Amino acid sequence: MDETPKTTLRRPSRAPLVVAILVVLGAAGFWASRRFGGRTEQTPPAAAPASPAGETSPAASPAAPPVRAADLGPNVSDPEARALADTVSQSELYRRTLAQGEVVRRAAVLLDNLAEGVSPRKQLDPLRPERPFSVQRRGAETVIDPASYARYDAFGDAIASVDAREAARVYRSLHGVLQLAYRALGYPEASLDDVTARALGRLAAAPVVEGDVPVVEREGMFLFQDERLETAPQVEKHLLRMGPRNTRIVQGKARQLLEALGMPVPPALDAPSPATR
Repeated sequence: MDETPKTTLRRPSRAPLVVAILVVLGAAGFWASRRFGGRTEQTPPAAAPASPAGETSPAASPAAPPVRAADLGPNVSDPEARALADTVSQSELYRRTLAQGEVVRRAAVLLDNLAEGVSPRKQLDPLRPERPFSVQRRGAETVIDPASYARYDAFGDAIASVDAREAARVYRSLHGVLQLAYRALGYPEASLDDVTARALGRLAAAPVVEGDVPVVEREGMFLFQDERLETAPQVEKHLLRMGPRNTRIVQGKARQLLEALGMPVPPALDAPSPATR
């Protein structure tokens, strides 16, 4: 594979839905908004064991009834919130994310970012891939190297490990304090459930692109060749950079969470096909 210059296919801000979505909703986070392919990405925590394939497929997870849990109210301490969230997954990567602390505030920011299509990089800092973004030359065309997708497999496995029903129970238990944290971001009358549904719905409906994804180099940086992909919201673009395997895991877990929370599950979207020559 050819040596690649620094890119600007913006490096995901360590989305995939992790402190918040992993913590509270258990869905993925996404990342987006760091230079997409530079060679200076940091190392992530050790990969979590892969979960059974059935956990990553919406079809394999029958709809669960809405989860009911007593709202603990607004006076929940960070250690209490972390202890609750710790029950959602046994993944080491998930627990390292929780160890950042400020679980409720980070969850509120992550939900807001995801709902708006903005990359929540600061919230997902521990999830940075170890290896750099890379491309392959295919004749006159340059495409994303599949090895770049594998950088996110540990994150995908952590998402797959989340127990959606337990995550929904934790969400309901922290509902009061989460809503206060979200409203403190500048939405005094907003509904936490509305933003949660939008955030998870965006993940559940994100497109999956199979096959080669062409990129173009401009001024030492790589951009998606297909303008529809290059101009997509940050969250969707970051999922595309994670590859079809990990995107499907995130989609499936988001759908399971929506079902467990009794929220509408959006129809799957057809993915835009990469531009071909």
